[in-house]
Amino acid sequence: MTKSYDVIVIGSGLSGLTIAYGLNKKGLSVAIVEANKFGGAVANYGSTRKKELVAFAELKLTAQQLAKIGAVNELTPNWQSAMAYIDSLENTESLEHETALRKAGIDTIYGEAIFVDEHHIEVAGTQYEGEKFVIATGAKSRTLQIEGSDYLKDSTDFLTQKELPKKVIFIGAGIIAFAFITIAEAFDTEVTVIQHDERALAGFDQELVYKLIELNKSRGINYHFDEQLIAVKKNRDNYSAITAKGIEYQADAIYCVAGRIPNISDLGIERIGIESDQHGIVVDEYLTTNISTIYACGDCSNTPVPKLATYAVWEADYLVEHLTGDGLKNIDYPLSVMSTFSQPKLAQVGISISHAKEHQDLYSVETIDMTDWLEYKKNNDAIALVKVIYQKSDNRIVGATSLSNQADLFINYFTMALHAGWTKAELKKIIFAYPSLANDVLRAYH
Repeated sequence: MTKSYDVIVIGSGLSGLTIAYGLNKKGLSVAIVEANKFGGAVANYGSTRKKELVAFAELKLTAQQLAKIGAVNELTPNWQSAMAYIDSLENTESLEHETALRKAGIDTIYGEAIFVDEHHIEVAGTQYEGEKFVIATGAKSRTLQIEGSDYLKDSTDFLTQKELPKKVIFIGAGIIAFAFITIAEAFDTEVTVIQHDERALAGFDQELVYKLIELNKSRGINYHFDEQLIAVKKNRDNYSAITAKGIEYQADAIYCVAGRIPNISDLGIERIGIESDQHGIVVDEYLTTNISTIYACGDCSNTPVPKLATYAVWEADYLVEHLTGDGLKNIDYPLSVMSTFSQPKLAQVGISISHAKEHQDLYSVETIDMTDWLEYKKNNDAIALVKVIYQKSDNRIVGATSLSNQADLFINYFTMALHAGWTKAELKKIIFAYPSLANDVLRAYH
């Protein structure tokens, strides 16, 4: 007999878990399907590990800055010890997620889900029936169709390896690449970056991206832009990355971090006619696919927001309300905000600098150099900048972008200011605790 549920969730990452628990609390019968580890990529071999490794890198780089003035000795982080600590935190996480789901009354199904029709999936030879389905399978590393591609490693390999090679090459110059650059350099690995065009960190202010790259170069990072990788070959002791210009770069390991793609190729969506494009499963403003019983959210969908965990959870929360509420209220996204894992960090919120420059009749941009402010001077930080965008009609803050070791925290205060619709004058009426990073937001306007 086929087991039936109100909703079957495919994927147990942050968005999948949010939906499953949310619908379960609303009284719906829910099952969740996972093909790998419960908790998804973020928890098991993604951003959580990346965040923990960046923390070690930040300590090393801060000590490095202070060592320049003789205040402390430089630190030497140990990769094996760091990975052992991270493994101790995360080795039981998948089991804990699965146990918690079952305790809540949510059925867990392990295996690859393949659609049979609009109300049925098959997992490991068993069919399950759902009144509705939510696809939340996330994204996976992009693979390159080139000669020797089998020699390329991916982000999971980098974040789970027991030993870090002494010389590495990263293919790509996006957010993931910059995180790995920061980590590898802090653990004393020689780093080379190969990017197919002239642009790094697309979507961020390119002037600040350039400053970040120059800082990385001063630390010994090698960048090669406008270099198209065409082949990888294995040598006796290492590997070679060969570009279209005929240049050969050698390293102990080569990692492809040229973005991520929707993880939807094994779902059988084409068998039942679910529409998709290069950005993921096509959904409308209600996160519904072209089949009314099937929804999609997070990195596997083609929603017009950054492919970040925060937005995946936002969409999941929306679906919980949408699937259990009355009416058809479309999803309404908050302001776009994101940050890199680099050191220094690059973060932005709201209207971009490029958009403001294209519409100078509507917006003005103010650049503030905070490098000599005590908050940054105390650690001998190399740079601290913020660009603030104002709407000329009423002087309201509509965007900001910052480059500093604390840019991710700093930009969150601007996020609150944007949501509140504060003007420059209104922001000056607030007092934040001193000493604190928040107080620097006020200083920027005095």
